[in-house]
Amino acid sequence: MDDFQKILDVNLPFVKQLLNRNGEFYPLAAAINLDGEVEQILLEEDEDFDMPTSVTVIGELKKELRWRKLQLNAIAIFYDVKAGGKDAIAVDVEHKIEKQYLTFYYQYKLDDQGIEILESWKSLKSVEIFD
Repeated sequence: MDDFQKILDVNLPFVKQLLNRNGEFYPLAAAINLDGEVEQILLEEDEDFDMPTSVTVIGELKKELRWRKLQLNAIAIFYDVKAGGKDAIAVDVEHKIEKQYLTFYYQYKLDDQGIEILESWKSLKSVEIFD
């Protein structure tokens, strides 16, 4: 769980910043490499997809993570969802060694004061990367 916390500590502030500035964000991914360091997972720019959907971006991030899974111990994909009828940040996480596969949800409210996390919870998910 420490690896998940490292990824969250690095990336949640960035996601909140994107939401404050833009009101939304494209999905993004991060990982813990074999040295225990947080690594951002970047995709090549594709001129055919000027404005890809979030589903497309998540699919491409999953492909990249599967391709690199032997070099990683943990992964996380951050994306914007509706949960319980409210906006939420969802974070799919998987850990190769600890065999943990979860989705964290951070329900939020965005107004003139900025972003406020209202509630958070986690649920089990199926393995997609480290299978």
